[in-house]
Amino acid sequence: MKTILTVLGTRPEIIKYSPLLPMLDRQFNHVLVHTGQHYDENMDRIFFRELGLGAPRFFLNVGSACQGLQTARMLERLEPILLKSRPHMVTVLGDTNSTLAGALVAAKLNIPVVHVEAGCRSFNRSMPEEKNRILVDHVSEVLFAPDKPALANLVREGIPSSKIHLVGNTGLDATRRIMNLAGRERLARFGVKPESYALATMHRAENTDDLHRFIGLLQAMNQVAQGIPVLFPVHPRTLVILKQHRFHFSAGVQAMRPLGNPDFIALLRYSLFVMSDSGGIQEEAAVVNRPCLILREDTEWVRLVKAGKNFLVGTQPENIVRMAKRLMISDEFRRKIRQRRAPLQFGASKRIINILSKFM
Repeated sequence: MKTILTVLGTRPEIIKYSPLLPMLDRQFNHVLVHTGQHYDENMDRIFFRELGLGAPRFFLNVGSACQGLQTARMLERLEPILLKSRPHMVTVLGDTNSTLAGALVAAKLNIPVVHVEAGCRSFNRSMPEEKNRILVDHVSEVLFAPDKPALANLVREGIPSSKIHLVGNTGLDATRRIMNLAGRERLARFGVKPESYALATMHRAENTDDLHRFIGLLQAMNQVAQGIPVLFPVHPRTLVILKQHRFHFSAGVQAMRPLGNPDFIALLRYSLFVMSDSGGIQEEAAVVNRPCLILREDTEWVRLVKAGKNFLVGTQPENIVRMAKRLMISDEFRRKIRQRRAPLQFGASKRIINILSKFM
């Protein structure tokens, strides 16, 4: 069997890869490498177990560090594994430092790079994720675009159309797969009932590393919580900064540890709405048909905003609170959002496997 090696390192990557990894295991000699970019032993163990995934063959244990050092550790530890495994292709997904490191090491060793979720652009190059996306796309030999705007971005940047395949997004397949495990009975452990609460997440560097913006977003969360309870699973990056500055939440905000994915999807599925700076959650919210207030000034998932399913509210507290109040007050507004058709294309994982099988 031909060998394919996959590099991942964060929980969103585990989720988006979850429908694809078992297929790779069946079809190829598949080597899974976990860099440890985001790593919590309990959380990762839960994710792999709940999502029915085999354990990684290699774990690099790079941990948290500044951008350059973290990426350098990955490069140093990945190269011997690729030299030993001698894969015919290396797959990476998305826009993380693990994605970049896996692609760079493979490209330097003349191993074809497969980029899943290629072509996404926020057009904000101050974001490290945007730089990662662009660099990985331009060293990849096989690019799986999730939607037509992503495909157009790649063509516009001069990447040959023969390398690009429009397949949809594995994250959609993952969410639909996980919904079978995410029934409303899970709400009981959080003490909430359907549509009686909002959900919030925040982790991106442009929000957490800018103290003025960070405090403003937290204050907006506190204001929203005066009208509806807000459940807030706290990302490790965010938790560090919260502890440093001793920020206090109002009584309506329920801060909690990061959740396993079925628990999170259940909370998302039955929430009134979600507030988040996560790209993955923007799509997950569309799959479960819940409004998402995007806590960013730009987004790579523009199609969901244009379709009226998600709302790019930015980072100014007054704009966030205004839209949240509209969602809380107006049943008619929420009904119209639910009735709008989300431009979602399922089945990406099977398409990817079919295409890779032809290459191999």
